[in-house]
Amino acid sequence: MRRIVQLAVLFLSVHCLAQAQAVSAAQQPGATSNGGDTGVVTLDRPYAISTAPHFAVLVQFPKADSIRRIALGDSNYFLAEADKADPHYAIVKQIRASVEKGKPPVETNMLVYMASGRVVNIMLKAGKLAETAYSVDYQVPETHVPNDPPAPAVSQEAIQKAKREQARRELSERMLDEVKKNPQKQPGIAAGGLTLHPSRTERLNELALVSFDIENTSAAVVDLEEPQINLVTATEKGKDRKKGVPAKVEPVQLAESVVSLKQLPPGAHAFCLVVFKPPVHDSDQHVVLSVSNRAMADQPATFRIE
Repeated sequence: MRRIVQLAVLFLSVHCLAQAQAVSAAQQPGATSNGGDTGVVTLDRPYAISTAPHFAVLVQFPKADSIRRIALGDSNYFLAEADKADPHYAIVKQIRASVEKGKPPVETNMLVYMASGRVVNIMLKAGKLAETAYSVDYQVPETHVPNDPPAPAVSQEAIQKAKREQARRELSERMLDEVKKNPQKQPGIAAGGLTLHPSRTERLNELALVSFDIENTSAAVVDLEEPQINLVTATEKGKDRKKGVPAKVEPVQLAESVVSLKQLPPGAHAFCLVVFKPPVHDSDQHVVLSVSNRAMADQPATFRIE
């Protein structure tokens, strides 16, 4: 009976001691759990990893950086590329078996060009695999993106100019559309195998807009010259000059010129628009629109605008 009691006391003592040691081990500072281990081995300088055929080796770089390019010293034995979805990972593979036994294993280096400007040099040793996941740690400098300067304030003059140009475009489009859809039925001004049909004249601020159509009334294809606006000074009375010949013709610069068709088959029409700034002129001067057939440039069809 006494023997049984002694054995029972001994058993309880051992059990309590085991519990006390377990609690003590759990309370020791610095203890880590294998469950939280990532399985990635941190490389120290000089960086070197070993490889073997049929295995992929991962090299992880800081997440604040990304791989731009990888260069291999010997691409006959190794393959390396950045992960397309996550470019702070590189995958390294040995694509050929190492050299024969007794000879030193194949070694080369891998240069990894990073977005931060850093170039990481890693030695690759073929033949014997040690780990399959490594990490390279370093400080990535913070990049401060400069704030875009505020857009310069738009002047009232620029705003008004944009509004005038928009109004001119809209009026030009309306006038061209009108001359296309509503051709003039009245007889036009015939000259040089052409007939000029004036359509509409409008003033917009300091500009004048004139729409018209040109008809080829000849039996041949006609090449049109660019429309012209001229300031024509009439012949002085009493002067002995040819009838109808002006004393002076001055070209007026065009702000815009639209001709829908430059080469007209027989019977075809070209729909046109000119925009210009009318010159200041005297009573003996006139602003004249002139359109001519290139083959008969000395016989233009003309229309007096003002």
